[in-house]
Amino acid sequence: MRGGDRVLLTSLAGVDGLRDLALAVRDGALVGLGTRDEVFAARKLCADLDHVMFVEGSREEIPWTEAWFDLIFDEQPEAPTREMLRVLKPGGRVEKPPRGERVHGGGG
Repeated sequence: MRGGDRVLLTSLAGVDGLRDLALAVRDGALVGLGTRDEVFAARKLCADLDHVMFVEGSREEIPWTEAWFDLIFDEQPEAPTREMLRVLKPGGRVEKPPRGERVHGGGG
């Protein structure tokens, strides 16, 4: 992951280190999808960060413009949905979300 990436989390459920992930893409953007309760909790956790947005949605229904994300974190990266492919930039990647490890944004 690069610091300037536009990153989509297809599910906020059980994401370890959400705030660390948000800080790792400070020069980019982080969008997370989840249920109403998950979105509310994520917004509280990252309220002071202006490059993050959390909205209701799922991997099958992504309320975003086409070809916008550089990286999508999803539990099933080997089976992306049509919606995921629609919002992923050409040359973008789909990966499993980080679990139990510290997240660092690298140089671009």
